[in-house]
Amino acid sequence: MQIINCKMSYIFGDNIVFTTELKNNDYKIDIETSGNILSANMQTNKDFRDFKIEFYLKIDKKYTTLITNGYQTWIPAHKLSENKKPSKIGSFIIKNIYKGTGLEYISNFNDDKTVSSSYGFCYLKENNSDNILLFASLDEKDTFTKFNYDFERNVLKIIRDFKGSSINKNFNLIKLIKIEENYDNAVNKLKELYKINDDNKAQKRLIADSTFSEYGNKINEKIINSKIHRLQKDYQMFIVGDGYSVNGYDLFSIDCKRFPKGLKSIVDNIHAKGIKACLWIAPFAISPLSKSFSKYQDLVVKQNEKPVTTCPFWNNSYSLDITKNESIEYLKNLFDLIINDWGFDAIYCDCMYMAGSVPLQGKTSAMLISDAINLIRELTKGTTLILGGVPFLSAINNCDYISISPDTKNNWNNPFDKLLPEFPLSIKSNVKGLIHKKILDDLYFSICTIPNNKKIKSKLLSLIAANCRNLIIPENMLKQTTYPAKFKLNEE
Repeated sequence: MQIINCKMSYIFGDNIVFTTELKNNDYKIDIETSGNILSANMQTNKDFRDFKIEFYLKIDKKYTTLITNGYQTWIPAHKLSENKKPSKIGSFIIKNIYKGTGLEYISNFNDDKTVSSSYGFCYLKENNSDNILLFASLDEKDTFTKFNYDFERNVLKIIRDFKGSSINKNFNLIKLIKIEENYDNAVNKLKELYKINDDNKAQKRLIADSTFSEYGNKINEKIINSKIHRLQKDYQMFIVGDGYSVNGYDLFSIDCKRFPKGLKSIVDNIHAKGIKACLWIAPFAISPLSKSFSKYQDLVVKQNEKPVTTCPFWNNSYSLDITKNESIEYLKNLFDLIINDWGFDAIYCDCMYMAGSVPLQGKTSAMLISDAINLIRELTKGTTLILGGVPFLSAINNCDYISISPDTKNNWNNPFDKLLPEFPLSIKSNVKGLIHKKILDDLYFSICTIPNNKKIKSKLLSLIAANCRNLIIPENMLKQTTYPAKFKLNEE
């Protein structure tokens, strides 16, 4: 790898320092590029806060196309052949109108939310060839790796930002692999490095149905039981989505009017079909609308003694502060209710990014999300775990499936997509970007939600299915109907 520049910034005492020095009286940074590995180690006895380092790599100009990976798995992947500058209007909307709604935390720490950014890994393609040049982080526990590519100068910028933590000893700043192979070989090599073993998991395709794609959060006992009754033999799982609580997202306050028999009877009906019962939850979201908010409001993440809105859903929700012992007890009670009282044997944990929205107790976002996933895995032993709203590399080998698509509203087009391509609202934009996420499914067991929209005809449905083996799909797309046409699953 040809490194042409390296930049650092950090807080030392009360000063913010910007430098390109790899060695001075305060620290020493050793960079190695042996083989196809980029690694860097910092030695210091000082205390540097919010350390950030940028590596600039020269790329062969024969690689003309970049495929990005979003900060979270549902954020769109993009195929770029030139620099994409963010819309000035879109940037204004994000920075001003959406400020305080939680949308600013969906991407990475209020950084520039441009479609040219990639997280964890990215790859460039050669014209008229199957060869790719793939760069992938081998360690995301301390912080996330961000990539930006300058097409004009053919320079790849690799960023490691340790915001929220301090460096005061010998510390590994980065470990990154470059793979230059054809696509299949590159993916297989990366799977070996990530220690992903396909033989450890069932190979049968997972087909699931969910209440969300058809009904959103407007669900009740009658609607769900009717859907369960209609399920075909192709399904292995049924997912109860959002909409079961009294007011705002709250598992501890199930709506007794809409669910007079509770959720246990729903689980029993799902099991009667011989399939797994799954519950969608956002374990780190606490809504100010929820009935139990007064009981748990002291557990939310705060800055300057005030709760921080970190999610735009459920009336601008707050995040659970997982550094508190009381929060761990909260989660234990939550999963005990789901698994032992109601009997769900699969759990879809969404909005996992919320655990690391704000750096806490000297930990970066990546550290907090890693802690959160480990905790969730421990509390859900014996169940099938699906993670969504999570950085892809953080979830690998820590769950059974990773959700790689958003649950959009049932609109095919939305004019705001052109202003905010980083957060598209329409089905069209999200489906369009799905093909660029094929590498996620090739690397790990991913699952894609197919919206219940008449625009998704059989040809498009087959394209989606070809790019993601495991599907959450409405029942009307698995049987003979006049529109869309019949879709036949391939049991490869």
